Amino acid sequence: MVDLPKINCTTVYTWRNTRTGETFTKKPSGPRLGGDIVQDCTVQVSPKGMNVFSKQIKIKEKKK
Repeated sequence: MVDLPKINCTTVYTWRNTRTGETFTKKPSGPRLGGDIVQDCTVQVSPKGMNVFSKQIKIKEKKK
């Protein structure tokens, strides 16, 4: 098995009303919202994690 490096990242979920453009940090509820709410997901990678990721990509490209 391959020893995979650990990449530090944070996942942030937000909810957005497509009709009004209003955003929420907690999932809204209620009958008046209807089907206009969509969930957005953002992954934030630390600079150290990006360095590890880019090194792995370079290693993979050299093997080709």
